[in-house]
Amino acid sequence: MAADDWETRKGFLRFTTEEEVALTALRPIMAQHVEELVGAFYRHLLSFPETRKFLTDELISTRLLEAQKRYLLSLVTGPYDRAYEEGRRRIGQVHARLGLTPEWYFGAYALYLSLLEPLVFERFHTQPAKYVAIRIALTKIMFLDIQLALEAYIEKSSEGQDYAVNQLAGFTRELEQGLVQNRHVLSETQQQLRLAERLAELGTLAASMAHEIGTPMNVILGRAEQLMQRTDDETMKKGLTIITAQVERMTRLINQLLTFARRGPPNFRPVDLREVVKNCLEAVEERLSRHCVRVVSEHDEDLPHIHGDSDLMMQVLLNLVLNAVQAMPEKGTLRVAAVREGAQHIRLTVADTGHGIPPDVLPKIFEPFVTTKERGKGTGLGLTVVLGIVQEHGGSITVDSTPGQGTTFTLLLPRVAPSFQQ
Repeated sequence: MAADDWETRKGFLRFTTEEEVALTALRPIMAQHVEELVGAFYRHLLSFPETRKFLTDELISTRLLEAQKRYLLSLVTGPYDRAYEEGRRRIGQVHARLGLTPEWYFGAYALYLSLLEPLVFERFHTQPAKYVAIRIALTKIMFLDIQLALEAYIEKSSEGQDYAVNQLAGFTRELEQGLVQNRHVLSETQQQLRLAERLAELGTLAASMAHEIGTPMNVILGRAEQLMQRTDDETMKKGLTIITAQVERMTRLINQLLTFARRGPPNFRPVDLREVVKNCLEAVEERLSRHCVRVVSEHDEDLPHIHGDSDLMMQVLLNLVLNAVQAMPEKGTLRVAAVREGAQHIRLTVADTGHGIPPDVLPKIFEPFVTTKERGKGTGLGLTVVLGIVQEHGGSITVDSTPGQGTTFTLLLPRVAPSFQQ
């Protein structure tokens, strides 16, 4: 982060030069009570199994407590410049490496504020204006530190995510190369066995990383939403909105990884595709309206049910519809149709009038990590998940696209035998 960005960050919190000066009035109080504050902090850590384990190592506990003393003293010393930001970020990175989760940060900051409040009141209660200024400044510097701690934690979690994505991509490349090199040697049966083995490895890695990243992300999201409800400061809300948006983006990737790694069998039963389409369009109604997308929904009135899992078919449709909406950022037409296809199948079509898929990407569109979206806006797993679900249903999916005119996905899904029709 550049120095100008650091000043912008302080500007978002309205952390003024006057407030920086006001904090220095707490130096004598902090110096006098720092041992007492850190002692209370230490006892607080010992009360939780998750943090107690870090204190069993005397070297770690000693360093941690000494670091807390330096932290508290620097909190009211300043200067609150680029060096201060770098120091705070390094502290957050150390905590992230130790495995300390965001709930630990929030607990520590809440504890220090609750302990400092009566000390500040005792010293400045006869000077109401100064007392209020100091309390506001103290709260803002705490929030500033919380931002940096959370960012360090998210960055550390992103490293795990990037590792998982890179490993998955590597497995995929290895799989493709192996199949190409051996296509003249392996029978069709052997290729499928090799593919199944590699996909099993992919699934194990994806499930493991999704679990490790997903739990702390939920903690961050929950805490950020709580803070948003408790503050009336619009600039603070903007910052928290950015945090929640990024966490939600990571959560979407995690959910796709989990789906990619899903081991349980689908819950097959007769499914009314008309109902699935209706529920899907209702779920994205606000987004369709925001992008000025006109919807055309068509289906046979006596459409037979398909043999499938309604939740998974909902996921398929949501992926395809959201992709279509993103391909029409300003306006366009979305057409969803479900009709009979011969005696045994239902044809489901999702078509848009968006920017289309480049010809060089089209043949690879269902491969993992292939995406036409801007960096940070797509994982390249959505259509891979769609393909897997459709194939589990005994169906097929094809895509036809013309750049500048639109894209059409066509699914053929087996219908329920008449004797089992609801």
